[in-house]
Amino acid sequence: MNNISNYSRLEDFGRVRLSTHFFMRDFLYSEIALWNGLRNVPDYPDRAINAGTQLCETLLEPLQATFGRIHIRSGYRSPSVNEFGNKNQLNCANNESNYAAHIWDYPDAFGKQGATACIVVPWLVDHIERGGKWTDMAWWIHDHLPYSTLYFFPRLSAFNINWHETPVRRVDSYVQPKGCLIRPGTIGCVGLHADQYQGFPSVKTSPSKIFGAPTTKAKADVIPAVVLSSSQFQELTVGAKTASKAHVTAAKPSAAINYRAVHSKSKWRKVNSHQSIESAINGVNGAIGLFAKRVRIDYEKHGDPLFVLVWESDSSNGFALRKDPNQPGGMRKVPVSTEKLMGFERRGAASEYELNELFG
Repeated sequence: MNNISNYSRLEDFGRVRLSTHFFMRDFLYSEIALWNGLRNVPDYPDRAINAGTQLCETLLEPLQATFGRIHIRSGYRSPSVNEFGNKNQLNCANNESNYAAHIWDYPDAFGKQGATACIVVPWLVDHIERGGKWTDMAWWIHDHLPYSTLYFFPRLSAFNINWHETPVRRVDSYVQPKGCLIRPGTIGCVGLHADQYQGFPSVKTSPSKIFGAPTTKAKADVIPAVVLSSSQFQELTVGAKTASKAHVTAAKPSAAINYRAVHSKSKWRKVNSHQSIESAINGVNGAIGLFAKRVRIDYEKHGDPLFVLVWESDSSNGFALRKDPNQPGGMRKVPVSTEKLMGFERRGAASEYELNELFG
């Protein structure tokens, strides 16, 4: 589709059908844009259509088919609308962290596509009023849909749901219990955590969408939810408490992920909780979030983040990262030999000069 340079093209763009029940127009409304006279249209319409199609086909359609009509609170945001919302503290993260999220037509720092919508599921609102919990829905989605990230909010039990080419599969919340509920690497399979969502309606969607099989429009490298063989599933469900740990271990990386952050005050801050290189860089608590100051740490204590180093213990290369507003995603990433990174690790420090040298 051509750039949206006039009203006629905007009309045509709004009529693009993303899935059975969703059209692009459903995701363009923005109170921020409406109130402040801003244009909420993408710079790259085709990219927005592609990412939005995956969001709708693999996540929103199965949710609506199972729980009834869902309400779109916030969908696509143009970079200008999102930047205005961020600068004026209108509940928008900065643009770098929203690429491949609410900003559908710009890839993230890895060049990957993604799309986020903030939705309200009226069924969930009623479920919570009856004594249910938001965590029930989180576990249901984890077991049934190929989501990347979920983030739950207090009002109307709304939550952000993200489709991404390389899913993180992590759930966080501003609602009690606050923080991270499901971390990357946690196995998901239909019915595996059924005790967490008792009384939920039976899933009403095709098996291909349950397990995240790519549709005709999806790219082949979309990572689906973890699907177990029938024997693995039986072992995990029938004997959940005594099931062989081999199946669980096999779903997680065998090598340790090392994450070291260099701040203006804390010169070598160690983090060992990441489950993959991808999450260490692009996850909620990864490097992008750190540079955007969205990670839950004491920035006053540690100072401004300057560099992040990440590597896998049995890999020959890792990465050095630093903030760079001139790069896609607002961050520059370069490969570094693990041997050099381990040299810093043995010293427990690396000077800013040494780290800048890594970037040439």
